[in-house]
Amino acid sequence: MADRDAELMFYADAAGGLIAEIAWVSPEEVFAPHADTPHALWLDSSHDAHAASNASYIALRPYQIISGPPEQAHHHFAVADAALRAAADIWLKLPPHIDAQLPAFRGGLAGFFGYELARGLHPVPANITHKAQDDLGLPGLTLGLYATVLAFDMRARRAFIIATGLPETEPAARRRNAENEIARWRNDLDKPATNANISRLHANAPAPAPAHAPSSNFAADDFKQTVAQVVGRILDGEIFQANIAQRFHARLDLTDTGFGYYQRLRQLSPAPFSAFAVYENWSLASASPERFLKCAAGAIETRPIKGTRPRGATPALDAEIAADLLASGKDRAENTMIVDLLRNDLAKSCRDGSIDVPQLCVLEKFSNVHHLVSTIRGTLRADATPLEALRDSFPGGSITGAPKIQAMGVIAELEPHARGPYCGAMGYVGFDGCMDTNILIRSAVIRGRDIYFHAGGGIVADSQADAEYNETLDKASGLIAALNGTAAGARSA
Repeated sequence: MADRDAELMFYADAAGGLIAEIAWVSPEEVFAPHADTPHALWLDSSHDAHAASNASYIALRPYQIISGPPEQAHHHFAVADAALRAAADIWLKLPPHIDAQLPAFRGGLAGFFGYELARGLHPVPANITHKAQDDLGLPGLTLGLYATVLAFDMRARRAFIIATGLPETEPAARRRNAENEIARWRNDLDKPATNANISRLHANAPAPAPAHAPSSNFAADDFKQTVAQVVGRILDGEIFQANIAQRFHARLDLTDTGFGYYQRLRQLSPAPFSAFAVYENWSLASASPERFLKCAAGAIETRPIKGTRPRGATPALDAEIAADLLASGKDRAENTMIVDLLRNDLAKSCRDGSIDVPQLCVLEKFSNVHHLVSTIRGTLRADATPLEALRDSFPGGSITGAPKIQAMGVIAELEPHARGPYCGAMGYVGFDGCMDTNILIRSAVIRGRDIYFHAGGGIVADSQADAEYNETLDKASGLIAALNGTAAGARSA
């Protein structure tokens, strides 16, 4: 590796940070040896063909962890924002020709924001009885402050160790920290045979069989009755739309691991905003196709998904299904309703007149489903930070309904279990203000051999209970197939 390294980019910042390009190596191969390390994080662009799959990131050993109950959401956001502001000058003097070569995340905050944070951010409507049981007891969020990031440009196939040297602040001390981090990673990466064997072992191992087929917290008829209840509340004028989800539970085989499950998931259901994170006694696997918020140089973007159809078995049938989705007045109305909600959410943090919708109801194809996707963009006010914009727009409107607060109350009343990380967000917020986060759909919590995942859909006035139920099965098909590595979908489970 040493001869090749002599040809690669190296940058030393006067304030102590270091950036070292390394010979290309697969992110999966790099992460595999750390797949059991608490707070190891892989933000994974696993859908090679998707326009947003341009960078992946691996981070270990955060120097500060922000985690706690959802009721303290405002406190958690304040602590996180203060930590980012304290290091906002990191890479401030990065030369333009170096900046242009690097992926966007160069150190900062990364982790997940759970859906239940909404309880600490928004008042519960007075007419709502909160019935959802929080049986898993997971934190409302877990964020790490990562001083060093391995950043992978998936298009150019270039990889970098970006070491800020934090939490030290004096330049010489930062430089020593940065040098140690780069040396530690180089030592780890100089074991390619071992790392490759670990990755290959996971990828090529016989697909384990789940101990039992996944079960849902809704019987099919009960879910359909719940859809009917939501439609009734819409017709009564209480809400316009609500997203209702069922939760599946399965047990992994004795020989299986959380990371093994994720490796199968990313192969069967590649997605631009995939991720895998390890925590103290559980892990989080995501194959999310949906961006929540992205921010760069003050420009902010969200890309809500509303409208879903399963992929067709033949090219002709697939094209017919896609055309049906594009022509669906119901799905387009559902999508447009959420676009309006998100425009209002972004307006809390954006300059007046800066919000526009450059794409409305565009078709995107994934391995198991077609989706309608829209894009909303704006410009942050000078006094607003990306993290404040995330707080003020959280949770994403595409997975609540409208009006948002009342729809969340309906969800809490009708869904049997708390959502936990599901329908929250996962990603990074850099010291320099760059941010990219997903909506935590197509995502699973793995604790020991137990695995939990949700699938839901937006209910509107003309929703049909059978169709809405089947849509949840279409959305869960990749998560279920990954249990044993087959292409079988939810309908056969």
